[in-house]
Amino acid sequence: MSDVTLRIATPAEYPRIRAAYTAWGYNGGVAPDDVVYIAERGEALLGVVRRTLEHEVTMLRGMYIAPTEQRHGIGSQLLNAFVAELHDVECYCVPLSHLRTFYGRAGFGPSTDTAAPEFLRERVTTYRGRGLDVLIMRRGINLMRRSSAFTEATA
Repeated sequence: MSDVTLRIATPAEYPRIRAAYTAWGYNGGVAPDDVVYIAERGEALLGVVRRTLEHEVTMLRGMYIAPTEQRHGIGSQLLNAFVAELHDVECYCVPLSHLRTFYGRAGFGPSTDTAAPEFLRERVTTYRGRGLDVLIMRRGINLMRRSSAFTEATA
């Protein structure tokens, strides 16, 4: 996938990312304080994942790959580069249950609902109430710093 570029988006690009999310069926949006990681091929947006800070907890949110680009390794590239940026920060995510192995390969492990922060327990209850089969996953502190796979964009 040498033609795929991974980088951190600028806030000026957030409308483009919101439009891609909508086209891909995701309604979670992008907040001004999010750190948004993107995968591109030329001008084409292939994938997005966001790092958010909610209730002082680092979260992986909104991991989406364009439907035409799924199962080509772009999601794995994006997730692995995202994780490399976490360094010594614990991180949670709430994926669909069938993605457990995918996130597990990047060091996320299942968390019991009772061990997760309260706001995540509430979120999971809401998602499950909508019929979504989700689980809470946690990635512990990574004390080994790895070089970044992302380039920091400047506005």
